[in-house]
Amino acid sequence: MRDAIGQVFALQVILAFVLLINGYMAYSVNYTRAFRVKNQIVNIIEQYEGPYNDEAIEKINSYIDKMAYEVPGRLTQDFLNDYPNASEKSCQNGWCYVGHEVKTTGGDGELNGKYYTVVTFVNIDIPVINNLVGLGQFLRVAGETRTIYE
Repeated sequence: MRDAIGQVFALQVILAFVLLINGYMAYSVNYTRAFRVKNQIVNIIEQYEGPYNDEAIEKINSYIDKMAYEVPGRLTQDFLNDYPNASEKSCQNGWCYVGHEVKTTGGDGELNGKYYTVVTFVNIDIPVINNLVGLGQFLRVAGETRTIYE
C-alpha cells in the first residue's frame, strides 16, 4: 500500500512540473509577441511623429493583424483607469498610449515636444488566477518613443 501512495505522489510532482513548464513556455511566447508589437508601434509612431495620422494607425493595425495579437478588453480598461489625469491617452486594438508634454530650453530657445509611452499586454488568460491575484501590471510591456519636437 505504501508503494501505491508513493507512486501517486510522484505522478503529482511530475504533472505539476509539466504544468509549470508549459505555463512558462506559453508566457514566454506571448511576451515575445507583445514585445515585438510594442517595438513596431514605437517605430511607427516615431516615423509618423505621433499616433494621429490615419496612415500610421492603418500601418499599426495591419501589423497587429499580421502578428495575430489579441488582448482581452479588461486589460486595456484597467490601463486607462491607472492614468485618470493624463490629458492624452487612448487604447485601441489591444495597445495603449499616453502622451507626455516636454518643454526644454536650449540654444534655440524653448522647445515644446512630446513623447509617448506605448503599452502592449501579454495575453495569458487564466480566469481563476487573474480574478484572484489580478495580474494586470505584470502582463504589461511598456516602452517610450523618443521626444518628438514641434
